[in-house]
Amino acid sequence: MSDAPAGAPVGGDRPPADGGDRAGLLADGGDRAGLLADGGDRAGLLADGGDRAGLLADGGDRAGLLAGRRVVVVGGASGIGLATVSAAAEAGAAVAVLDADAAGAARAAAQARAAGATACSRGVDVTVEEEVAGALDAVVAELGGVDAVLHVAGVMRGQGLDVRDVPVELWARVIAVNLTGPFLVAKHAARHLSARDGVLVLVGSKAGVQTGSGSVPYGASKGGLHGLALTLARQLGPQGIRVHALCPGDIDTPLMRRSLDEARANGTDGGRIAAVEAALGRPEDVASVLVLLASPVSAGLAGTVCTG
Repeated sequence: MSDAPAGAPVGGDRPPADGGDRAGLLADGGDRAGLLADGGDRAGLLADGGDRAGLLADGGDRAGLLAGRRVVVVGGASGIGLATVSAAAEAGAAVAVLDADAAGAARAAAQARAAGATACSRGVDVTVEEEVAGALDAVVAELGGVDAVLHVAGVMRGQGLDVRDVPVELWARVIAVNLTGPFLVAKHAARHLSARDGVLVLVGSKAGVQTGSGSVPYGASKGGLHGLALTLARQLGPQGIRVHALCPGDIDTPLMRRSLDEARANGTDGGRIAAVEAALGRPEDVASVLVLLASPVSAGLAGTVCTG
């Protein structure tokens, strides 16, 4: 997600009112998320008054979008990840929840099962390769395979700190979680994803891609994640694995709330923070886009996707 409050003008990374990318469906010259691939309208996704195949988070009918798909959500215990677990289950997927918060991952999986989905969970530190490999191996054994991996895990620290004051330990931790973690997940997910319609989505941020960040290590890590996703798309695309970076704006999550508190503590103007708080987006809206990307209806989409 973006983190404009601590280091960039409020709203500086929001899409323009005219010509915005409308939840990223027009990203990087793609074919409009594959909605018109092969000439079809994908079950009325563009029909007048239609619900856009469940892109409306409140009451939208996602049923069947992910029927038969096995989806891994990394960082699924809270925020965007938790909303994505719920949305994927609603869309018919079998869901595996991975998170450093093992208890939170278990609760998310239990909620998915209560909604009628097949779901499992594993605790995992994404910076430890053996844990990442073992968790994905276990998920494949339990679900019988993996069709999509949605990497949402991340940390946001160092808001409002001048580069002169950033401890190298803080830098290293943020880079480890936000860049090495996605690399390790991608490395081991690629061993399992279907070579016909596998999907890997790395959730980044507009910060470090479209604008600067209020946190030096965070902005650097998300810029690096974007480059990682583009490189993986070039390498894995010809093998039948579709790769995207999804770059949200400012979203109302526990991570963002903690970041705003840190920005206050580090002296960021209160009025700027209040303005950002008033404009925060919803995790459910990002989750809807992730479900769409994990679905075969997005087979024609390529590259980076940005949301408001």
